[in-house]
Amino acid sequence: MRRFISSRSLLLILAASLFPIVASQTALAGDSTTIKGWISDEGCAGGRAKDGIFTGTNPECAKKCITSGAKTVLIVPDRKLLLTVDNPAAVKGNIGDFVEVSGSVDTKTKTLHIVNLKMLTKGVAMCDPPARKSSK
Repeated sequence: MRRFISSRSLLLILAASLFPIVASQTALAGDSTTIKGWISDEGCAGGRAKDGIFTGTNPECAKKCITSGAKTVLIVPDRKLLLTVDNPAAVKGNIGDFVEVSGSVDTKTKTLHIVNLKMLTKGVAMCDPPARKSSK
């Protein structure tokens, strides 16, 4: 009996310790979620994300790239994540801006369907690209 109780206790402790990991991965998924991030294009944002940089990009450059066919993405800095916007018309007027969006996320394909958008900070053009992180 004692062995059974200690095994159950161990299982409960393990489950409780894994809950935050599972919860953080599923926090974006579901019927509706609210996320804050920068609207950009996949080229500029993707290159920066590979270097660990999850900040806004030059709005003018992003607009040109999207007009030329690049996908629209939301840069989510607090989760170090890029989400492809599957309905880019919803953000057409906010490319380069820091926004709060509500919608649904497919975590497997890393896509976002935006239902509502609130502009928080207007994006500004940057003269120089950010410095790359050095690898030590």
